[in-house]
Amino acid sequence: MVHASLKAIGEVEGGPAAIVEAVRDSVGPAGTVMAFVSWDRSPYSETLGENRLSAEERDLWPAYDPGDAGSYRGFGVLNQFIVAHPQAHRSRHPDASMVAIGLHAEFLVADHRLGQAYGPGSPLERFLAVDGKVLLLGASLDAVTVLHYAEAIAEISNKRRVSYEMPLLDEQGRKRWHRCEDFDSNGILDCFAREGEPDAVETIARAYVAARRHRSGRVGSASSYLFDAPDIVAFGKCWLETRYG
Repeated sequence: MVHASLKAIGEVEGGPAAIVEAVRDSVGPAGTVMAFVSWDRSPYSETLGENRLSAEERDLWPAYDPGDAGSYRGFGVLNQFIVAHPQAHRSRHPDASMVAIGLHAEFLVADHRLGQAYGPGSPLERFLAVDGKVLLLGASLDAVTVLHYAEAIAEISNKRRVSYEMPLLDEQGRKRWHRCEDFDSNGILDCFAREGEPDAVETIARAYVAARRHRSGRVGSASSYLFDAPDIVAFGKCWLETRYG
């Protein structure tokens, strides 16, 4: 599972497409590359909690189509090239959308339902089941998406939950709005939801790096990290439960 900052890496011959192919080459034909891409038209903020779209806005808002949806631009340019890859498979959760290329791609992104964004039943759970690794190519430590799974399964009280709406296509190709409830991935506890302060993902990732359970190096000009996904999730679950269980 790759998270990248092209600005941090610097100029690369062949651009983002070459980086995608380099990562694919590194995992080989028996491997799979996965990315968290979300959706550039996700109405998460517009429908979060008590927020509501007007009737006109709801009519005009496009339905999520995994085969024709853009990636959230805040996650970087590389994701746009992964999404556009001819062999890419994409999950059906609009806001928590995952894309994968390779041997396990269809398995990883299958059955991604609303209310199962990052926890049990999500692509992250299947990613852990195949002993995935997380690669940060110049991306910051707040980008370790797999730690949302640790938040979801950690036995801690007072977890924050949110509700929001997403427009999906039904079996007849018609748009239908669905409201769902899930864990708050922007702050699993109140202490991690304070504006301008690190969330739980970044805090746990920093503690993991401090424990030196990772590999690191440079790719181009970028400081890069490689994490064993099951290990960092187990670390994160224990970290949360020890402090807040």
